[in-house]
Amino acid sequence: MKIALFYYDGFSEFEVVLIGLFFKQHDVMSIALENREYCSEERQRFCVDRVIQEVDVDAIDLLVIPGGDPTPLVENRELKGFIEDLLRRNKKVAAICGGSILLAGLGLLEGKRCTGMSSGVDPRLRSYYDYYSESTVLEDHVVVDGNIITAQGQAYVEFATELLRQMGLFKREEEYDEVLRWFKNIRPTDGARL
Repeated sequence: MKIALFYYDGFSEFEVVLIGLFFKQHDVMSIALENREYCSEERQRFCVDRVIQEVDVDAIDLLVIPGGDPTPLVENRELKGFIEDLLRRNKKVAAICGGSILLAGLGLLEGKRCTGMSSGVDPRLRSYYDYYSESTVLEDHVVVDGNIITAQGQAYVEFATELLRQMGLFKREEEYDEVLRWFKNIRPTDGARL
């Protein structure tokens, strides 16, 4: 299985770090628009494995777009075409927080159920909210609509865990709750609901 993490300046590393952990037995690569160093929101520096022009779309099973402020990219036709090509080939595309804003800004969430931003799509943030005008916005932490998965930034554990489920890596459905309980430090005997 090949997972591609999309880097851009200011992306939120913490929102996708668990994906690297969860998928470490698989082929995880970083991709970007340019072959250069990228600086995350946390001020960490990252090198990319490939630029999108070099990526074989058929080889990717899942594209993950982290949060941050990707709005400078919403007019990028090359990126839009790349993601559209993935979707046409029925590949999974997952976006968390600002990553969802990018998908919405590119017009790729039109007619789709979705969520996003830090704690849900906030109508008070008009510059971002307008991107979602043709989408059905839900307040759920994670929303799956076909092969598109979106998540609120605060739900990075739920997002990474849902990606395991979407990629068929749980042998039993109960494993989803077990992973969430472990990361949230909830013992099965605590009786707390997830």
